[in-house]
Amino acid sequence: MAHVPTRPRKPTDLTKALLLLAMILASAIVPGRALAQLPYTDSHNVTVTVATVNILQVSGGAVSMTLGSASVTAGVDLIGPVTNSVTSLLWGFNSSLRKVTVKTNLGAPKYILSVEAVAPTQGTAMGDVSIGTTAADFLINAGRSSGSCTLKYTGYALASAGIGTDTHTITFTVAAQ
Repeated sequence: MAHVPTRPRKPTDLTKALLLLAMILASAIVPGRALAQLPYTDSHNVTVTVATVNILQVSGGAVSMTLGSASVTAGVDLIGPVTNSVTSLLWGFNSSLRKVTVKTNLGAPKYILSVEAVAPTQGTAMGDVSIGTTAADFLINAGRSSGSCTLKYTGYALASAGIGTDTHTITFTVAAQ
């Protein structure tokens, strides 16, 4: 029988399917970056935000002052002064220049009360500040700092105001300068 030369066959659908399957398996086994032989890197942004910090703390507890006969000069209406320095004010600010104000909640006090920032570690004390219901500057130029001072309260009375008791709630507030 004579041999008839064969010509190459056209790929069948089965051959095409097997070839496709082999390519899929090869790509699953070898990661894409290994095939490309390129280093792999990636990046992202991280943002750190610092919020404004304005913190105050009064330490040392309640203050009590009594004006009595030891604080009186005969023939003079003014009784006092009497002072108390058992408390302190602590603060921490992380923004531009700040000030601290002081006020009382007592609308009609019978007696005179003032406060002074003694030996502040930061900022500038405003001296002896009369305390009223309107906020008064107590400490200025205290920016981006932490610090402390002793609170020196001073009380006076007029004999003509009579006897009694004033109870204040003193509020210190941080404000922009």
